[in-house]
Amino acid sequence: MSAGRSLSWPLILITIGLVFLLVNFGYVPGVTAIQLLNLWPLLLILAGVDIALGRRWPLAALGIDVAVIALGLALLATQPTVFSAPFFFDRDPGVVGQRDVSVERGSATSLSLDINGGAGRFRVSGGSTVLVDAHSPNEDLRLRRADFDNGGQHADVRIDHSGSRRGVSAEVETRIASNVRTDLELNGGAGEFLVDLSDVILNSAEINVGAASLTLTLPKPALATTAPATSPAAEVRIEVNAGASSILIDVPEGVEARVTTSGALLTLRSSNPRLTASGSSAETPGYAAAQNRVTVRITAGASSVTIR
Repeated sequence: MSAGRSLSWPLILITIGLVFLLVNFGYVPGVTAIQLLNLWPLLLILAGVDIALGRRWPLAALGIDVAVIALGLALLATQPTVFSAPFFFDRDPGVVGQRDVSVERGSATSLSLDINGGAGRFRVSGGSTVLVDAHSPNEDLRLRRADFDNGGQHADVRIDHSGSRRGVSAEVETRIASNVRTDLELNGGAGEFLVDLSDVILNSAEINVGAASLTLTLPKPALATTAPATSPAAEVRIEVNAGASSILIDVPEGVEARVTTSGALLTLRSSNPRLTASGSSAETPGYAAAQNRVTVRITAGASSVTIR
């Protein structure tokens, strides 16, 4: 057996093991088995290289194998949500999208909202006159789900952006009703993401983006929870997973917040006088004792995080 054939496939197993080891220790953004499985076309490339070059030029084949594996790792690091967002598995190219989608509130008092998009410019904010509405200048929006349960009290909504035609820039704006308790999940690829939660009653949020520019404005304390003043401290948790990104966290006056970061080649700094960055975290003085507080956990690749 040639050197190329003896080393290529063990190298793949070693690489997969190293990826999960680094994930477990927080050095790279979270990677799941599903994300790795979505790199299966690389196996065809490796097999082709092995068949064509493995016997005659084993060292050359091994070099190409290393380069292909490095490409796969780069894709995972810079575009994690391309492989994780469910939208990319059920796209129906035969269905025409819409410029505007909306869901009436009815009697809903709580909302689970999933927004899945590709590359482009995306805005998310409060202020909707209905439960949730979205607008795009192109016909590329799909209302995938709008289910109500608990007697219509809870709504489960999913809005997908199908991607823009070549040469057409995507620009999607989504608004949420300001008086509905909301759990938000946003999945996107490369681009610019402006997520203003200052006018949203937020329970929790998960934001997954690739190589992107992300501006996140935290919810105000009065809107973070509607629990009575005698209730235990209510904590709003926001999870951010990103590739190589520029992340700006905007902490409004009066918001008690804590920001923690993990990942490789990640820098954290603060221009907000109430939060002083120390190592991988920053916290307002009143965070520990606050009745309403916001906790942001950021996992990213080669990124810069700024708090203002």
